[in-house]
Amino acid sequence: MKSRKQLWDICIEIYQKMYSEAEPKANFKKLWKQGKTSKQGWFYAYYLDQNRQVEIIDKICKKHKLTKREKHQVSKEIHLGCSPGINRKDEK
Repeated sequence: MKSRKQLWDICIEIYQKMYSEAEPKANFKKLWKQGKTSKQGWFYAYYLDQNRQVEIIDKICKKHKLTKREKHQVSKEIHLGCSPGINRKDEK
């Protein structure tokens, strides 16, 4: 069983991967260090297809050999957290 800290580190790894593939691309850790992630709704400026987001979550959870419960916790945190938007800004 992973600790809360380990699960949080996995979430950060997932965010880093998502933002590296988002439109526009970004370095999540750099955004965090610069304090940009503390602004409400900042993540809506980025887009990544929902299916690709799920693929990234699945791949990284598998890599870390998470239990079903741990994967659910991580997935829930990612989807309710600051993952990139799933709709492009120019879509309605």
